[in-house]
Amino acid sequence: MMAQPSSLQSGVRFRALPTQEQTHVLGQWIGCQRFIYNGKIDEDRLFAAQRRMALRDGALECPTPLDQQYAQFKTPELSPWLCDVPSQILRNGAVRWRNAKQRQLKGLAKAPRRRNRANFNSVMVTSELFAFRAEVDPATGESVFRLLLGTKSRSLGELKFKAHRPYGLPNVITITRESRNHWYVSFNYAHACDEILRTPAELAYELNGLRDEELEFVTTGADRNVRENCVATSEGVFYSVPAIVKERLTRKAKGRARHQRKLARQQKGSKNRAKTKDKLARNHAYQRNALNDIAHKTSYSLATSDAKLLVFEDLKIRNMVRRPKARQDSNGRWLPNGQRQKAGLSKSILQSAWGRTLNFTQYKAARRNTLVLVVPPHDSSQECSRCGHTHPENRKEDRFLCIVCGFSAHADINAACTIRRRGIKRLRDGLTKGKAVKRVSFRKNSSRAGPPGVPVERV
Repeated sequence: MMAQPSSLQSGVRFRALPTQEQTHVLGQWIGCQRFIYNGKIDEDRLFAAQRRMALRDGALECPTPLDQQYAQFKTPELSPWLCDVPSQILRNGAVRWRNAKQRQLKGLAKAPRRRNRANFNSVMVTSELFAFRAEVDPATGESVFRLLLGTKSRSLGELKFKAHRPYGLPNVITITRESRNHWYVSFNYAHACDEILRTPAELAYELNGLRDEELEFVTTGADRNVRENCVATSEGVFYSVPAIVKERLTRKAKGRARHQRKLARQQKGSKNRAKTKDKLARNHAYQRNALNDIAHKTSYSLATSDAKLLVFEDLKIRNMVRRPKARQDSNGRWLPNGQRQKAGLSKSILQSAWGRTLNFTQYKAARRNTLVLVVPPHDSSQECSRCGHTHPENRKEDRFLCIVCGFSAHADINAACTIRRRGIKRLRDGLTKGKAVKRVSFRKNSSRAGPPGVPVERV
């Protein structure tokens, strides 16, 4: 019996071009869905207060109902504007709260909190309110899809968007409005994969069956640094930020500081302040898009290489860019803590797109049956990849010279080879399975005595 090809979930994000009328209606949909989401949060807090009172009085506990009810918020006297939008929009606001609440109960996230326009500026639209209609383009003769929004009684017409790649038909779409009044439509769709995708445990089992020479040949180590080369591989390939992009990022950083100073002097609500905010939004958008472009190109090149095992350092980026703590002497005077120097290093780390490169590589490699491992990063730049001797004198700026065996190479390439050797050792030791971990933030309770909260393991 032949094995069936795997089914993949892919996501796309296209630039949408709504009309002025559609912009007004979509903004209304976003606001009403956010209102229902915040209303469910307030209702949850009310139930939490009732639970505390019930436990204090010795009564039975009253749990929060995980439902999709929203009719209690839709009253003609208090919220008549909710009657102007389709009921599915309001229901989806309750669904988004329920999904966030279930993640909290499973220990995957914090409790849902109230949102505003800055962090809840999208609307989830289900299949009752949109349809993709296939038509033939008279100019090219190709089959294209038109996205129609609304219902029969409340039709919004066609929402035009720029499709820069092929896509499948989804069941749910999300329409997002960014700060520059740019609109995007995003969705997931299922499609067939030519090869059978295997789990990380299966890939590790197959790689363990190779001989040492074969395993080393199909393994690539990647070293991330803050100098000219963002990523250096054990094969001697360097992936760096282009000079023109680096020069633009430096110029954009100066422009952001200038716009921030100008924004602080302008009157709130004025048109000039709105123009300055729009310039800041465009500035931030360029930096975000540039870093995503660098991370996508680097990760695609690594995932499509001949390597079947990619090894990265397990860098704690959040800890590395954390602001140093303030220090005081015995008289209460503040002492220098190196914050200015640390700020420059943190800026370089964030502009190297370390975390994005690893995240993008993981999902792209998984679609090509390539295993990605992370290893401890300690002393990787001072350890010799040939003999294993570790000493600070081995590293001479951008060159590596082992004081024991005399091995000489580029410092980043040697570090990548060391990371590759650690990845092979971890694979041979059978440490790739691990245990199930949860991506949650740890709690700190400073209101009572005792040790601080213990951090929970992260993915």
